[in-house]
Amino acid sequence: MATEGVSDVSVDDDFAVSQIKANLDEPKWDQNTYQGRAKHFFTVTNPLNVLLSGKQLDEAKTLVQLYKQGRLPATVTEDELWRAKYRYDSAFHPETGEKMILIGRMSAQVPMNMTITGCMMTWHQSTPAVIFWQWINQSFNAIVNYTNRSGEDPIPVSQLVKSYFLATSGALATALGLNSLVKVSMHVVVLQNELYLHF
Repeated sequence: MATEGVSDVSVDDDFAVSQIKANLDEPKWDQNTYQGRAKHFFTVTNPLNVLLSGKQLDEAKTLVQLYKQGRLPATVTEDELWRAKYRYDSAFHPETGEKMILIGRMSAQVPMNMTITGCMMTWHQSTPAVIFWQWINQSFNAIVNYTNRSGEDPIPVSQLVKSYFLATSGALATALGLNSLVKVSMHVVVLQNELYLHF
């Protein structure tokens, strides 16, 4: 076994070819059912895929490519093929085929968003903390959007920089404005209570 759950792959011309008939261009489970959609979603976003090594991902890519070429070894089971397909999908861009930035992959969404959201909720009372975590959040969003961009045509650097600064500035302005509004509202409520008790 080359990796856990994926058989070692030989690419000799003399091996027996697998007779598996699977459509790897479609999800494994029926998307007309809630259970099928849920299984597909949780498999695509599985955070454990973040822990896969480069070797494991490259071996998954090889299995998928061999299957599409009709050269998949007969020693590979259908479960192993589907596992390789989802590993491949989790790390390689569907159009360009390039390996995606680690934190921009769908499998990184749960741990990254939980961490960032938790930090934003914990350190929200000081202006520097709000600015820092909003900047981290928008930078992460920019990486995700760039990593999962559509098409093979490169996006001009000037457009990337402009979009990044506009999104970051808008998020900072909104966060600081709401923070200020909440503080003012709290002071108004306290003042109203004091006046109520006084009279």
